[in-house]
Amino acid sequence: MSQTTTTLSGGTPIVQMDSLYLIDFTKIKSVNDLVLILAAMGISFSPYHPHFDTVKGFLNLDNPIPVGVGQTKPKVEDIKMPKLKTLKEDGE
Repeated sequence: MSQTTTTLSGGTPIVQMDSLYLIDFTKIKSVNDLVLILAAMGISFSPYHPHFDTVKGFLNLDNPIPVGVGQTKPKVEDIKMPKLKTLKEDGE
């Protein structure tokens, strides 16, 4: 069963918190609008990215974001399983 939501003219649509929304590029009126969208996406590049040198001049190299620093790997523990008994078929 599908659900249709409508609004009265002039009303603001209800934002459904368990949904995703695509950018409506027809609503972009200036380059600043596009810059705002890109900034909200939090685009970042690792030095290992194949095109890092291409975008390096645009990156904020004074404020790197450490990734994985201080994290430890989870401890791997041996799992002790009981021995399984084999069942013999009739006639063996």
